[in-house]
Amino acid sequence: MLRIFLALLLLLGLQRTDASHWSYPDRDLDEVFPSWGGICDTGTLQSPIDLSITKSLKGVFDELKLDNFEDKQSGVTVVNNGHSIQLANFNNEMEVEGGPLRDEYVVEQVHLHWWSEHTINNVRYPLEAHIVSRNKRYANVTMASNFKDGLTVIAVLYHVSNERNEAIDQIVDYLDDVKDFDKINEPVRMKNPFVVRQLFPKLNGYMTYSGSLTTPSCAEAVTWIVLSETFPVTLEQVDNFKQIQNEEKITLKNNYRDLQKANNRPVIVVLPLDKSVSDAASPLQLSMGTLFFMLIAAKLL
Repeated sequence: MLRIFLALLLLLGLQRTDASHWSYPDRDLDEVFPSWGGICDTGTLQSPIDLSITKSLKGVFDELKLDNFEDKQSGVTVVNNGHSIQLANFNNEMEVEGGPLRDEYVVEQVHLHWWSEHTINNVRYPLEAHIVSRNKRYANVTMASNFKDGLTVIAVLYHVSNERNEAIDQIVDYLDDVKDFDKINEPVRMKNPFVVRQLFPKLNGYMTYSGSLTTPSCAEAVTWIVLSETFPVTLEQVDNFKQIQNEEKITLKNNYRDLQKANNRPVIVVLPLDKSVSDAASPLQLSMGTLFFMLIAAKLL
């Protein structure tokens, strides 16, 4: 009963935070990043953070499984929610399991940040996709946000290339339909099927750590899985997202949160068996039991 009571209190707090207006600064004008309040300002497990493969602990987990990610999803919707471009309403349920996860997670939505939120070796990339999944133990994302194991987010970072990204182009095709201020929260249905797996054609390792949502409520309920290999996107493709309006006649030029303090959280890198870190000191090898202990300890801080 106490657990349920505390969850309800947290739920009410999340609703109050989500209901308030929040925004990103205009970095062209050197605006200071605003205070979002609550745990966004006081939390100790906040995201995003800077990542480094060579400074991470090397871990060995069971295979990370992405079930039904290669399915052709029909009726996917694209929406400008005033803070990002989001894809949702997948007709075939996609699940994430294995790796650092102890439960099955179902994909709820995909959204984009321009520039990237996470950095790798202090390098910020032009685009980052977040594939947000909910622990199937909990009924919805709001409820899952109340628990340390509630959510997992797969983050895909994109580097500048002359090669157009076909999956990103499929999203760009609908931006004119949703970009204006008067179209906020009015989803448009994709005419052609969308394959989420095409957002990251390879899976060559990842870094994982315990963190938070990067938007209010900033709930510290996320197991992050940041793919260690970046993927191509053109600057022209990214520039299309910068035309999205978040206020009347005002465009959302960027929607990334400032880096947060790591607070000595362990970041664990998981590499393919045939891949090693040869250009720097090898990360420390840990046992499965130790890895789970460190992840759980980080969530309890």
